[in-house]
Amino acid sequence: MRHFIFVCPNTHLNVQHSLDEDDGTDQNEFTAVSCPACTRLHFLSRKTGQLLGADSTPKN
Repeated sequence: MRHFIFVCPNTHLNVQHSLDEDDGTDQNEFTAVSCPACTRLHFLSRKTGQLLGADSTPKN
């Protein structure tokens, strides 16, 4: 299991999320995650942990 920390684009709070490891995923494959900070859905890259449309790199 991989853990990611991303910044919620709505509240600007750091949010921790974990995804199952899947080495066969593409960098452009995203999964919808429910954000506990704003209760909305965000799309997180399964390979990099980066949010769809985000400019900065995630903290691992």
